[in-house]
Amino acid sequence: MLNDLYLPDYKRLTTMYVGSPGSGKSFHVRNTLLEFSIRNEDPDLRILYCCPKQEMDLGEKTLVDISKLEKHMSENRLSVVYPDPMNLEMEVDYLIDFIFDVRDANPDFKCVFVCDDSQIFLSSRKAASPSWKRLALTGRSRGIRLVSISHTPVFSKELEGSTSYIVHFRTLLSPIHITDFKNRFGYDPEPYVDSLNEVPYSHVFFDITTGKSQMMAPLEIKATA
Repeated sequence: MLNDLYLPDYKRLTTMYVGSPGSGKSFHVRNTLLEFSIRNEDPDLRILYCCPKQEMDLGEKTLVDISKLEKHMSENRLSVVYPDPMNLEMEVDYLIDFIFDVRDANPDFKCVFVCDDSQIFLSSRKAASPSWKRLALTGRSRGIRLVSISHTPVFSKELEGSTSYIVHFRTLLSPIHITDFKNRFGYDPEPYVDSLNEVPYSHVFFDITTGKSQMMAPLEIKATA
């Protein structure tokens, strides 16, 4: 499951997390991402988490100023960047271009790029930036895996053709959202809405390639001594 969510293997496409604030998606991403980084020992793998809300914490020495990212990533596998709200879209585009530049200079480089609040950057109401189009359309072939996290479903031409998995937590879905989920991704969330509302932090894992969905229990974290 961890590889399905995050592994940049030149095969798997984008993973899309969708859930309302407080639905459990950030908790799930944080813990599964940390577990993935522990299990995957590839020395060329890096994980870059972009958090516009400026709240994600992946542990000591993971938070880095965008101006110091290059040095930080050369020495650390996990990096968290809080982009400047006043220059949000420009800085996120910079992060994407930066990843591609690193890949061009290091052919063995692989990256998981996690972007929170991606509805800000990818929306059916406006065209994605050239950087986002480049990431969504060519990231897989360069060993760059996109993980999109949003409060509501993101319907954009770029993501619709480049998404492998949807992880759906409790969220407010209008009839239009449900119809678009069905038409654009082949996912019918309607049978799961009541269960997601009744069981806190539960979620649905949907594989777009196979068209199969599975109701998942809340993530359990074992206490350590």
